[in-house]
Amino acid sequence: MLEVEILGKPIRLTCNEDEKEALLNAVALLDDQIKDIREGGKIVGSDRIVIMAALNISHQLLTLQTRGINLDELRGKIATMSKQIDTVLNDQEKLF
Repeated sequence: MLEVEILGKPIRLTCNEDEKEALLNAVALLDDQIKDIREGGKIVGSDRIVIMAALNISHQLLTLQTRGINLDELRGKIATMSKQIDTVLNDQEKLF
């Protein structure tokens, strides 16, 4: 069980432990979008703000997908680069 806050309201979510970080990142992204829209002041009403935030995020995702970026492949490359960086840093620490 994971408790988060969106629009200032607590929400309980269920997820696997290995999905927790991704879910927290998704909540943070949604909450940031909501705050940006709310601060813009052009849209009134929580329902409309949430719908606009969801549309913005969906548009961003579709834009990435249509650019030919394979998100799973990108995640794999980032993970590989991270491991390589860790290896290099660990090797350097042994030098000192």
